[in-house]
Amino acid sequence: MTNPRLVRWVVLAVALASCEQLADSSDNAADTVPAESTTTTTETCEHGLTATLCTRCHPNLVAVFQASGDWCAEHQFPQSLCPVCASSGDAPLPEHAAIEGQTVRLGSPDLEVAAGIATERVTLADGSTGIECTARITFDQDRLADVRAIVPGVVSQVRAALGATVSRGTPLFQLESAEVGRLQGVQVAAQSRLRAAQADLERQRQLHADDIASSRQLELAELEFASASAEANASSAMVRVVGASRASPTGRYTLVAPIAGTLVSRPGVVGLLAVESQSLATIADTSVMWVLCDVHEHDASSLQLGQRAVVTTSDAAAPIDGEVTHIAAEVDPRTRTVAARIQVANEDGRLRANQYAHARIATEAQEASLAVPRAAIQRVGDVEVVFVRTARGVYSPRVVVRTGAGDIVNVRGRIRRGDAVVTTGAVLLRTEILPGSIGAGCCEVDSPGAE
Repeated sequence: MTNPRLVRWVVLAVALASCEQLADSSDNAADTVPAESTTTTTETCEHGLTATLCTRCHPNLVAVFQASGDWCAEHQFPQSLCPVCASSGDAPLPEHAAIEGQTVRLGSPDLEVAAGIATERVTLADGSTGIECTARITFDQDRLADVRAIVPGVVSQVRAALGATVSRGTPLFQLESAEVGRLQGVQVAAQSRLRAAQADLERQRQLHADDIASSRQLELAELEFASASAEANASSAMVRVVGASRASPTGRYTLVAPIAGTLVSRPGVVGLLAVESQSLATIADTSVMWVLCDVHEHDASSLQLGQRAVVTTSDAAAPIDGEVTHIAAEVDPRTRTVAARIQVANEDGRLRANQYAHARIATEAQEASLAVPRAAIQRVGDVEVVFVRTARGVYSPRVVVRTGAGDIVNVRGRIRRGDAVVTTGAVLLRTEILPGSIGAGCCEVDSPGAE
């Protein structure tokens, strides 16, 4: 089947070539070739195109093809003739050429808004297969801290509010404890004993140097100093652990934040009798969260550590990329599922603990394909087309083959990532190219082979 569009370009190219030859005839009559003979040539140039249509051999044809919207910017050839696209299977089939050779033009570019025409970009679809599962978001347990009383005491002061962002070492609670008071008293006594032992040791050394004190007396002074020093260090360590002041035996001590993060829980209040078994506060570093999934056992064999996952929440926000960091070694006997964990970044704080989500774990990479909104696809006869916006108020139909379903569908055809395809208003453009249709009266259609 002869491509009508190709015939049209042959005639146009011959005419241009003839004009060039007539213009040059006065300067070089020997190089003039009659137009009649040009129309019958089938010579192929070094670029793989019909010699009279090659834009490399005849640069003046570039503007003609570009003006009609028939131009492959990637390979710098006419789209309908591009030898690179043709070799990759992107060239239109002869039966599609009649459709793709048409160009729909609005009577005025300003009619785009009046006609309600809207476009969306062709995107690159995820080319991987995956496991779909519901999920629950939790805090990263490796970035979580539970604050408890080290020794029993009564909360006398609360230093941080619920939800506050704290740094490591930030004071959280002040407590008063009889036990801490006793430890502080022991520390004070130990420090006093240490000072006395040190003074006695210095005196005994001087007396021993003057042959007044015996070696035995010096030895006993050294032993007393060592014992007092050990007792003082131990008592100081106990006081330091609870965060109490060493100044005086007041019984007060302060609990501080062990990590930086957000105060996500704070049951501790003034007057509460705090014991070791009771949590006063929980601090979480929410910059990283865990997404817990229950994968059916027949899909579990496809799971691997390090697999990419995409997590979507119910708030319709953008999906979040994550990575599988844990796969359980057992199947839950009740649900017949395997627990998996996905780690995701949460720098913006969008995710919250106990929030439900949907996760898709990519298990096998495949060749990526193009994706367009379902609303962009229109049926013309036995084929489906999308309308690519090539300029303001100018649209070119492209035959596509669907390979998926849903609101966003995967397609194959002579479209590229980033092309603007008409979604709203595509039906209007479709009526303009239907055989026998009189159209809406607001558009002009350039058909292949039209003069």
